[in-house]
Amino acid sequence: MGEPQQVSALPPPPMQYIKEYTDENVRKALAPKPPPPIKDTYMMFGNQFQCDDLIIRPLESQGIERLHPVQFDHKKELKKLNMSILVNFLDLLDILIKSPGSIKREEKLEDLKLLFVHMHHLINEYRPHQARETLRVMMEVQKRQRLETAERFQKHLDRVVEVIQGCLASLPDDLPQPEAGTGGHPRLKSEPMDVDEAGGGCMVGQADKEKDKRDKTWDKDAAMCSIIDEMT
Repeated sequence: MGEPQQVSALPPPPMQYIKEYTDENVRKALAPKPPPPIKDTYMMFGNQFQCDDLIIRPLESQGIERLHPVQFDHKKELKKLNMSILVNFLDLLDILIKSPGSIKREEKLEDLKLLFVHMHHLINEYRPHQARETLRVMMEVQKRQRLETAERFQKHLDRVVEVIQGCLASLPDDLPQPEAGTGGHPRLKSEPMDVDEAGGGCMVGQADKEKDKRDKTWDKDAAMCSIIDEMT
């Protein structure tokens, strides 16, 4: 017979589950099914719990005597418990010094245990508030990071716009015409029009002015495109 196989009390590593959930296994419905939801009771840390139990159960449901009233201030009660623990601890030291075998030693230990249970319970009642505050702080941090990122992006955008506007303003009017094959766009040569075909000398002069204006604008645009291409 072979050696007995040892079974770990802990669950297997997650990678063993991941290997079972391949695309092929999912298509063929061979992937392991999720565990069914718990309906009645379950065991956790050696204690039995009901599914409909409150997250923080009252002390009476656990068979523990309540030392504080139903309506109370958590801060005041925690301070009282802290002071009571110190006083009872000093009493326990006095008992251990004078009569270590006295029955009062066990009674004082039970008192200290009850005080610690109450303090632990009151601290646990702050857990929902702690969770909300933690979530609020996380959202505030994310909001601040997004605002800082948007502010930095806006500063860079304003700087880029300023640089482009400065480049446009510094361009001269008499720029050399870009030649074809040198990275620029070829200029289109326009054939001279006859005066009669243009509709008169006045119309020709107006057309020439508009043409010169368009050429200057085109020259600036072409030069700016060349500068942007060199920058990128």
